[in-house]
Amino acid sequence: MHGPGLDIGRLVARPPVAPGGSDLCFVWSGTVEEVLAHLRRHHVEVEEGPVDRTGGRGQGVSVYFRDPDGSLLELITYQ
Repeated sequence: MHGPGLDIGRLVARPPVAPGGSDLCFVWSGTVEEVLAHLRRHHVEVEEGPVDRTGGRGQGVSVYFRDPDGSLLELITYQ
């Protein structure tokens, strides 16, 4: 992920990902309640969840939302 105004040279996706074209999952080290509270504090609308999911570490609980470009983001917590 690259912030605005950052010159990263030629190390970019080919072809570049269009705004809204990403689907990313991140592991949240806290609880699903903390995920929801964090998103509420930042006025982020939850699109789906919490829902049970199987991730790279086994069973977890996921919450889905969108970034300003429309890309789908997922925060998954593992018990």
